[in-house]
Amino acid sequence: MRQETKDERREKKALGYKHEWTDTGGHSHRVIFDKKTLERPQTTWKALIFVAALGLLVGGVAILTAPRAKDGGRLPLAPTNVRPDFALTTTLQNLTTERPVALTAGWGDEFFLADRGGVGLYRVGDGERLQYWKSAEGDAPTALTFVADETSEKNGALLIAYPERIDAIYFATNRVSSEAETSETEENGGEEKKNDGLSEKSAPTRTAQNAALGEATTILSIPGAAVAAVAATPERLFVGDFNADRVWRYSWRTLDALRNAEKKETPPDCEIGAPDEALSYPGFRPATEPRMSVVYSSTTNEIVVANSGLFRVDAFNVDSGAWSAEHSWTKTPGTERAFAGAANPVALIVSPSGWIATAETGKIDAASGKKSPLQIFDAKSGNWVAEILGAVSTENEVRVASPIGLALSEDGRQILALKSNGEVEVYTNR
Repeated sequence: MRQETKDERREKKALGYKHEWTDTGGHSHRVIFDKKTLERPQTTWKALIFVAALGLLVGGVAILTAPRAKDGGRLPLAPTNVRPDFALTTTLQNLTTERPVALTAGWGDEFFLADRGGVGLYRVGDGERLQYWKSAEGDAPTALTFVADETSEKNGALLIAYPERIDAIYFATNRVSSEAETSETEENGGEEKKNDGLSEKSAPTRTAQNAALGEATTILSIPGAAVAAVAATPERLFVGDFNADRVWRYSWRTLDALRNAEKKETPPDCEIGAPDEALSYPGFRPATEPRMSVVYSSTTNEIVVANSGLFRVDAFNVDSGAWSAEHSWTKTPGTERAFAGAANPVALIVSPSGWIATAETGKIDAASGKKSPLQIFDAKSGNWVAEILGAVSTENEVRVASPIGLALSEDGRQILALKSNGEVEVYTNR
C-alpha cells in the first residue's frame, strides 16, 4: 500500500480534507475551504456574491438607521471661499420703547433683543415680536447669547447676563413641532398636508416661540462683577467682567454641578486678558461702559474680544487662555480702515468662513477712508477685507445712530446690527 508523502498530507490539511487537526506542538487548527468547492468555481462565486450582498445589506441598514439631522435642522454655513459682500436690505424700527442693550441670532429667521425691560424674540423678516421675558427680580439685562445644540433634548439655550449673574432659558423645538403637526392635521380634517410628496411632519418648525422648557434659571453668580458680555462653546462659558477688565472662563461641567446648589458661586478656571510684559501685551481695557464684546471663533478655536480702550481686536486660545499675537491687531499708522474715535471697536462677530465684522461708534473718521461704521477683516491676519455700506450720513444730514451690537444669522448669510436708537439693520450677503 502506497504511503502518503509529506507534501500530500500538507495539501489535504490546506484544502479541507482534514478541517480540524492538532499539530505536534499541541496547537489546534481549522480550515473552512474545501477542495471540492475550489474545484467548482460557480459555487465559489455564489458564495462570494452572497457574502458581498450581505455586507451591502448590513451597511445599508446601518446608514438608513443612523441618527441624522432633520429637514428642519441647522442650515448650511456660507461657503468659506466666498468673499463677504453685505448690503443693507431691511431696517426694523419701533422694536422696543426701552433702551436697547444687546442682540443675538436665534434659529432661522429669528433673533433675540435685550432692552432695559427684558428680552424679546423677534422675526427678522418683519420685526414682529413673538415673545417677551422679564427678570423675576426686575433686573435689566446687560448681554446675551444663544447656543444651539440639535443633539440635545434641550435644543437651545438663551444665556442672559445681568450685572452679577447669568441666567439661562432652555428650549426644545420638538415640543413646537408636535403641536404644529397636530394643528396642521386637525385643520386638514385629520389628513396630513402633502407637499411634493412629503408630509409636513418631515419638516418640523424650528422656532423658540412657546418652546421654552421653563422659566429662566440662574446658572452662575459673580458677586461684585459688572457682567457685560457672555459667550459659550460646548465645553465652556466665557463671561466679560467690565469691573475687572477680564474675561472669566468656566467649565460647563463645573456649572452643572451647581444646578441644585443654593448659591451658584464658583471661581473661574481661567483668567483671560491680563497684561503680559513678556509678550508685550498691554492687557484688556474695554472703555465703552457698560459694553463689551466677546465671541468665539471656531476657525481658530479662540475667544476674540473688542479691546475698545486700546483700539484693538485681541484673540486668546480657548484651552490655555493665552494671548495670540498672530491673530490680534491694533490701530497703527498707515493701517487701512484703522479704528478711530474715543474708543473702538465696540462690537464684533466672527464668521466660520474666516472673517471678522467690527462695529464702531461715534463720528466716522473721513481720513481713514471709511464710509461706514461696519468693516470686515480677515480673522487670522487682521487685513481689511470689505466695508458694509448702509445708511450713510452726510454733513448736512442728522447724524445717524451708532451701532452698539452685532449678530450673525444661523446660516451666516445675514448680519444684524443693533443701533443705539433701538433699530436693527439687516445686511444680506449678495
